[in-house]
Amino acid sequence: MSRALVFSKNYLSKKFKIKQPNELYRQLLYKNQLFQEDSLQKVSTDDLIHFIIFFGTHPERRNQGEKAKKITLECLKQYKKKMIKNSYEINSQILLSLSNVLLYDEQMVQEIVQQVDEEKETLSIKDMIKFQHCLYKLNIHDEKLSDYVLQKFLKQKQQVDYLEYIHDLHIRSNLFRLGFLDEQIILTLLKGFQAKLNTSQNSHYTSKSCFQYCQIMYNLYPEIIDQQLVDLKPSDENIFAPQFNDMVKDYIISKQLVDRKKFYQSFEYYLNYQNLNILKVKEDAILRNLTELEQNVQDLLNQLKYKNDRACRVLIYDVDYLVNDKIILTCNDPVHFVEDFDGKILTINPNHIMQSRHLIATNKYKVYDINYHEWISLTEQQKIQQLKSFLE
Repeated sequence: MSRALVFSKNYLSKKFKIKQPNELYRQLLYKNQLFQEDSLQKVSTDDLIHFIIFFGTHPERRNQGEKAKKITLECLKQYKKKMIKNSYEINSQILLSLSNVLLYDEQMVQEIVQQVDEEKETLSIKDMIKFQHCLYKLNIHDEKLSDYVLQKFLKQKQQVDYLEYIHDLHIRSNLFRLGFLDEQIILTLLKGFQAKLNTSQNSHYTSKSCFQYCQIMYNLYPEIIDQQLVDLKPSDENIFAPQFNDMVKDYIISKQLVDRKKFYQSFEYYLNYQNLNILKVKEDAILRNLTELEQNVQDLLNQLKYKNDRACRVLIYDVDYLVNDKIILTCNDPVHFVEDFDGKILTINPNHIMQSRHLIATNKYKVYDINYHEWISLTEQQKIQQLKSFLE
């Protein structure tokens, strides 16, 4: 947990006399009267900030989906009316909440971007990468900011650690595939990363870094998606081919670790730690529940007697449903879509676009999206017909 989330959690635990954070989250979601517009108008700015940070950044939001997004939105609307000049630490947490539940307000985002532009010399490269990642999740590409981060990154490349390279390349490699970045920018970053790989042995692998590393490799070398680990080879025409041999070792380690991981686990792997390889695996503190949309789809699949596997590993992804061993169904709840404060859908999360691209590139599966906003308007018979159109 971030320091800001811990502080907000402790504040709200004391205020509502509920110690267990997951239980606090769930109980607050059902205090409907508290989050009505007339009630929120009486709430102080400080309390609104605590609500926004807690609802928007606590991991339990993933289980609460639409409810978490709706209440975060109501708090943000009131906060916008009272908005005062805050520190970067608070504003970065506000932006993190916006990007986690995929809510966009032009005024709020632009004011935070302006603050970062004014204070950028005082911010660390790690702060800048985190900030850029929040914008990325909202499908915002600020070219001026992106160029500044790149130049700062290159100037401080001796101080930039392995995980920061992964985080930045993860964003930029997908932006490259989406057509927002020139290949020369990726090539410049890759050469810096290549030097990092050749001068220091990475010895610490995490769930997040391994997953993102695999995604980077699939963005840079889509031709390896279907290749066995013993046969990995980039295309001769791939502009990034010269960097491949330096990157492939960490990819093999990352892929093998991701393959071993269960969807409800996280891990840390230490390579050659005191001449030992140590793998620490733990179950996530937040258990992943079925959303209403996922449950509805599963019930219909079972009713229609289609063979289906929930959270089945395909490539590196735990897909929502693998049906008849060849069709992937992805259930896109409201938290998959970027919406404005009036409920207008602006776009889908760019990470979803990346996942779909990788899955389709296996050439083994058909991939279909079931989108919440369309699904809820269908009758039961129409839902059945839509599933049949995908599966038959």
